Amino acid sequence: MTRMLRGFYQYFALHHCERKLSWVRQQVQRQWISALNRRGQRRKTNWTRLKDRPWFELPWAHNLHPMV
Repeated sequence: MTRMLRGFYQYFALHHCERKLSWVRQQVQRQWISALNRRGQRRKTNWTRLKDRPWFELPWAHNLHPMV
């Protein structure tokens, strides 16, 4: 998951796209949580349990192409 997101960031990391890339990161996290909630039958997964897990960390976008 993180490798795909890093590749997406490397392609679209322009100086005017930072807000959109952070939105994409947030949507990936939301989809990931909904997929985890579909798998579990006992209790729902929430943000407070997942944000402390090291495997749930997604990379942030950095400005790689400032001159374009």
